[in-house]
Amino acid sequence: MTTAENGYGSSVKQESAHRPSVTDAATGATELTDVLAAAEADGFDVEFDLADDPMPLDHLRCPNCGVVRSASGFVRVWSQRLEGASDPADMLHVSALRCPACGVSGVFITPFGPGATARQSAVLRSLPEAQRDGPSTAR
Repeated sequence: MTTAENGYGSSVKQESAHRPSVTDAATGATELTDVLAAAEADGFDVEFDLADDPMPLDHLRCPNCGVVRSASGFVRVWSQRLEGASDPADMLHVSALRCPACGVSGVFITPFGPGATARQSAVLRSLPEAQRDGPSTAR
């Protein structure tokens, strides 16, 4: 997916249900690609999307069964924050989730902090506390 396709090239504040490209990702001690590879090894191999308008701001959509629910209803197995090594403003949050309807395991990737949209921030605030920090295979 190119930067133009995913909408993160010109402004992170755009609403998007798509994952930022690896070239736009935060870098540092832990790379987004490393976290996603560990997540996939843990069985978290789909990507949850932000629900479209007119759903409430804190809703996610399951890519497997299509259910749309408040993020508070998903199981949050682990989460990891990534910050840019050269630019701390490059902040991403990765959460490993399970769908409450079908049980599929996947990730939700979003900017956090000042670069996040209202919808992205609402989902992060609504997600339940993580059961652990980071993927088990990334340690």
